[in-house]
Amino acid sequence: MSVYNLLNKLTAEVNITANRYEFEPSHFFDMALRINKNRSFLFVSKVLGKHLAVAPQIPILTGYLLAHYFLETRQHQQQETTATIIYALKQHEKLQQTLQEVRTQPIESKKPLTIIGFAETATALGHAFFEAFTGDARYIHTTREQLVDCTPIITFEEEHSHASSHRLYADPTFFDGESEVVLVDDEMTTGKTNRNIIKQIHTAYPHIKVYTLVAILDWRNDVHKQAFADLANELNIEIHSVALMQGDITIKTTGELPEAQRVEYPKVVVDEDEQVFSLEQTLQNDLVKHRTLDEQNGIHQANYYKGSGRFALNAKQQVAYYERLNFVIENLNSMRTGEKCLVLGTGEFMYTPMYIAAQLDGNVFYHSTTRSPIYAHEDSLIYHKMLFKSPEYPGVPNYLYNIRPEQYDDIFLIFERILDEEALLMVVKQLQRLAKNVQIVVVGGDSYANL
Repeated sequence: MSVYNLLNKLTAEVNITANRYEFEPSHFFDMALRINKNRSFLFVSKVLGKHLAVAPQIPILTGYLLAHYFLETRQHQQQETTATIIYALKQHEKLQQTLQEVRTQPIESKKPLTIIGFAETATALGHAFFEAFTGDARYIHTTREQLVDCTPIITFEEEHSHASSHRLYADPTFFDGESEVVLVDDEMTTGKTNRNIIKQIHTAYPHIKVYTLVAILDWRNDVHKQAFADLANELNIEIHSVALMQGDITIKTTGELPEAQRVEYPKVVVDEDEQVFSLEQTLQNDLVKHRTLDEQNGIHQANYYKGSGRFALNAKQQVAYYERLNFVIENLNSMRTGEKCLVLGTGEFMYTPMYIAAQLDGNVFYHSTTRSPIYAHEDSLIYHKMLFKSPEYPGVPNYLYNIRPEQYDDIFLIFERILDEEALLMVVKQLQRLAKNVQIVVVGGDSYANL
């Protein structure tokens, strides 16, 4: 059993009960306090590339390993490269070589798969899981976006989350046909989010009979697991689960927990324009325009990248979209000024920047902006917090964690779109205090090419 003492305010006892590939808990996570009345703790992943910087190959290889374990568990298929992935993830060695190797050996499921990743944290994990497959596999991720000109085919809630409403935007025929639905998340604590989406899918598409929960970490207790068994019986469906690490957790409050505070954005001085490297013209056939509703009920028209997974992808489309992104690599490498580089994804838009980061030369790290307000303290895993408005989703506070001054020579901030000029400048000016070379890349548009 491992005990995590979070600043003498909360303790978490973690007991590992299943660990197929014999990873240490420290390979996958540490813990921090979260400013959230519904759940005051957070498993901070060391392999997702969300809150903590990682080599960009690590989250992609984690998705591949989950895909391998899924096939081993559900279809009794063994993959030759599984041991190679495990070694790379444990030792942090031969990461690029291993990623190149597994990408040349895509795997084919014996059955059609419909793969769903959860926003915002697991959009890239689900996408990496999907990337491992060829043949009859398709992918979509949930989104918190509200599109004015589209009707979601599924809506459901994630009650413990900082932003609870999820939507799926796809053609109404997306769930047609016989397919196993695979729900990919970074961790399950109670599984309630999975139960919510299963209920909604079953209501709209009752012909779907097989669901599998896939996660890095599964902390469900016997009561939670029984709830899934009861749901399966009630709906006359199968619900399976696959997780790299399983166990149970006990949370004890030992002090006064941090409370939500009034959001006060930092003041920034804008003394010159910022240039944006736009991919809109080059990728115009891979973009789609939608009108989106922000948190303040403002309506914006924006380009969305079809390759993100927000509007569904099949295996052939995945290959085509990302082959057309390869030209970006040479351009970004030419904009580098030093050896150590950080690539930042934004919100739900994680996989595409991660894919780009994994192809760059040299010493490259990756993580992402987030809606999640983690409690930062000098004695905590999360020791530094940057606050700013979301440039691509007006009205939403966003955060970046653990970037020290001069930690990186170059920082690339990669957006799907820009809808708030002031918010963009707010985050860029803060990053410019930490690194000399900060570059803005926008996949979906150049509305603010000269701010």
